[in-house]
Amino acid sequence: MGDDRKSSSDKASFDKRLSTLAREVAARDAPGERRSSAYHFGFRLATDLLAGVLGGFAIGWGLDYWLGTSPWFLLVLIVLGMAAGILNVIRAASSMEAKRHLEQTSGAGLPRVRDDED
Repeated sequence: MGDDRKSSSDKASFDKRLSTLAREVAARDAPGERRSSAYHFGFRLATDLLAGVLGGFAIGWGLDYWLGTSPWFLLVLIVLGMAAGILNVIRAASSMEAKRHLEQTSGAGLPRVRDDED
């Protein structure tokens, strides 16, 4: 009879852990949340790239106007702005990939194992 009580408490404990895990998975995999996060990240990348180019254009045009050097500063600073924008996009993408990897693993490159204390 003691085994019946133990097995029913084990089953209740298992059911509780299973329902908790199902809620966590449902919350994590909510389609709207993931989609909005992807849109947000895509707009961030586009803004970083565009800001570099427009910043280089504005500074180059201003220097050319002020110094009377025709298109030289404009051309050089547009190229530098494009390089800065691309570098920012690469940094943002690699940081996002690192964050996603750390969320899925325990930080050691192995899948995270959850136990009852978590």
